[in-house]
Amino acid sequence: MSKKELTEEEKIDNQILELIMKKKGVKTAQDVSKTLNSMYGKVIQRLLDAEFDEFMKYEKGSHEEKKTTNRRNGSTSKGKKVKTDNGEIIITPPRDREGKFEPQIVKKRQKVLEGFDNLVISMYARGNSLKDIKETIREIYSIDLSEETLSNMTQSVSKEVEKWQNRKLEKCYPFVYVDCIYCSVKDDLRSIKKAIYVVLGIDTKGLKDVLGIWIETTETASKWCEIFEDLKSRGVEDIFFVSMDGLIGLPEAVERVYPQTILQRCIVHITRNIYGILPKKEVKEIISDFKKIYTASNLGHAQLEYESFQKKYKDNKKLMKKVNDNINWVMQIFEYPPAIRKLIYTTNSIESLNAGLRKVTKGKGSFINETALIKVLYLRIQNLKTKWSKQIKNWKDVQNELAGIFEERFLQYIEN
Repeated sequence: MSKKELTEEEKIDNQILELIMKKKGVKTAQDVSKTLNSMYGKVIQRLLDAEFDEFMKYEKGSHEEKKTTNRRNGSTSKGKKVKTDNGEIIITPPRDREGKFEPQIVKKRQKVLEGFDNLVISMYARGNSLKDIKETIREIYSIDLSEETLSNMTQSVSKEVEKWQNRKLEKCYPFVYVDCIYCSVKDDLRSIKKAIYVVLGIDTKGLKDVLGIWIETTETASKWCEIFEDLKSRGVEDIFFVSMDGLIGLPEAVERVYPQTILQRCIVHITRNIYGILPKKEVKEIISDFKKIYTASNLGHAQLEYESFQKKYKDNKKLMKKVNDNINWVMQIFEYPPAIRKLIYTTNSIESLNAGLRKVTKGKGSFINETALIKVLYLRIQNLKTKWSKQIKNWKDVQNELAGIFEERFLQYIEN
């Protein structure tokens, strides 16, 4: 059987390999790494020189008539150190008399070649501090990068965040979930807790998306109103349901901006609040009985379970006050068909999102400023969104139920 004929590229690769193997002193993996890095530096220098030749329109040492008045002016007297993911290289950028040459492969004042940027941003997205990233790069690549350099590498993210925060949204989100989490941010010499407002939506195609994140000193009614006004200005014409916990000022904000929207308190949160006031020995039985109310098959059965609950625990005034204060929210879910009911009775979707966000903020100390915090949150959201490519389960059933309840109000957004 004849040997497969090598391509020109494979032949060149083999020649390079043979030369490396013949080089004296190459005995360990570290030796190989140093040799490859040395070669890498020489390749970059060759490419830089070729780029300069193209710019000058004549080769070095040429005596032919020049097309421009600009001339070569040697190279930088001191070699320029450039960090790469293979180590550090030294190049000597060529110069022209008029100072018009703008190299692209290694730009002026660039001290780190592309490659680290993606690594740094990836680590930053996972919540690593600049100090952690600096130490990791030092350990793996034996390269020292200042925190200022690392911070500059993430600057491009700021533009992405601004674009993302101001992007146009879908016209209709049948389901929206809202919540607020907290994180420490430095303010002068103090570290203060900042409120992070998070809004998650499900569009008419059944796909999840984070509509935005906003940072404020505290949670206020005016901020919630500002957020819903922002959603409206970015193209959101209608929201059918907003699922929430007991957030300050939220009902008033929603009613003002989207008066037709239905608010639904999270039943799981109501259950947790009841759980918190119960003696440990009675918790299991009481929560089990309360669950019978909100998991009933229909409103009639739910009302019967509620009456039974009232009779059984009428002497527990504290418990019954808590249940009675929230029973309307519980009964409200039975006004809607099963598929919709599953999507509005709990805020698990946004709690899962917030858990993902806390992984990159918890235990990191105080963020240097709000800009640093929002960059980390944005990158984390983009990372989490890679798992959201599929529709919400049973979305066809949900669509049919929405069409049955809201008719043209819903259908106008899915006809196109």
